[in-house]
Amino acid sequence: MRIRVNFVRPFETSYIGHLDLKTTIERGLRRTMVSVKYTEGFNKRIKLEMGFPLSVGMVGEDEYFDFYLNELVELEAIAAKLEKAFSGIISIKGLKEIPDNSPAITSFDAILVNIIYAELEIDYPEQAIEETIKQIFENRKIVVSRDGKEREVRKFIERAELFKKVGLDIELLFSIFFTHSGSIRVDEFQQMLKGRGLRINFKFAVRKRTSVLYKGKILSPFDF
Repeated sequence: MRIRVNFVRPFETSYIGHLDLKTTIERGLRRTMVSVKYTEGFNKRIKLEMGFPLSVGMVGEDEYFDFYLNELVELEAIAAKLEKAFSGIISIKGLKEIPDNSPAITSFDAILVNIIYAELEIDYPEQAIEETIKQIFENRKIVVSRDGKEREVRKFIERAELFKKVGLDIELLFSIFFTHSGSIRVDEFQQMLKGRGLRINFKFAVRKRTSVLYKGKILSPFDF
């Protein structure tokens, strides 16, 4: 039996790295006392497949992981055990049984929709902010330096726009493509804005929605 879990990683645990989060989830699954499957080999671990990684410091409101059971169990019973085991760490939004041979979530390209919460150093008018973002989109090629290498990232920006502005506080919608050939990071978008003269400081980001590209369709990981 394979279970797909939709969960929230709140701000309180947003500084847990991806690998540490996986370890935390493994420990939580052990606390449920359900009959989980383990990998084969000498160093056995819980058979667990994580969804797309979150950057350290990001909140995730639409995150996923898959795990496997040795027996059939009612989803309601599993949900209750998960909520208790993960209390104060992550929040369980929903569960779904999926076929054991379903592809892993990360085997697909994805569209990840983020809201970035930021603070301006100068009270720019909304038009000036929107014009700066437009200038980024008008570039056919954007190169950033990452890990000592130059990377072209323009193709990974799906959408970016000013979502809300109240005084110096703003919210930016930043939707990206996450593919096997690469992606773009939130902090790189900040550098693009600063490089065009916008004095802005990102506070934190929230991944609002995770979608995968499956057979020409944009779907939730719960839909396939």
